[in-house]
Amino acid sequence: MLHSILALELCLRLEPGSEPRQRLHQLVARHPRQTSPGAKWELYRDVVGILNQNLHLAERGCWDFFDDDERAQRDFKMWSDGMITREGVRPGPSQQSAYRGGETLYMTFTIALLLRRGSPCERTLAARCAIPESHLWARGTLRHVLQSITGVSFSSVRGDVLYLIPGNESWGLTASDLALPKFHYLRPIVG
Repeated sequence: MLHSILALELCLRLEPGSEPRQRLHQLVARHPRQTSPGAKWELYRDVVGILNQNLHLAERGCWDFFDDDERAQRDFKMWSDGMITREGVRPGPSQQSAYRGGETLYMTFTIALLLRRGSPCERTLAARCAIPESHLWARGTLRHVLQSITGVSFSSVRGDVLYLIPGNESWGLTASDLALPKFHYLRPIVG
């Protein structure tokens, strides 16, 4: 079986007591490991709704769609490994010093879907993700790609990952954290 991948990560400003972070955390934490395609679709619909409602907070992001099987599987493993590795950017929480000092904190939210290549759902996504290079990092494009996820048939999905960083608000990412090479893939969002 051949595969394609759709992956998206957004970096959003994190404010004290951030409702979007709390809602996303609850959705991810409460969702059972094994579930039906319909329940999975409902989860992603709710996640996409929260992200779209708060897209004005997004300052950086990235997204990709590839229908090359080898790259799809390799990239999906990379995104999945990001969920299970315990690499940190610092030895302690950021909240106490950052919020008091007026520094902006950030969160990231990641979605990766490994799709059965050639399925109607995957072909529709491929068409929707054919974006001119000059528009790749526009806020409107990110909204379009996010909304496309609500059309995914999870019977065509071979694997999926979604996760939030930080799991605990006190570990919010700082501008210094985001300047590290490990976050080089996050592009400034325009518009």
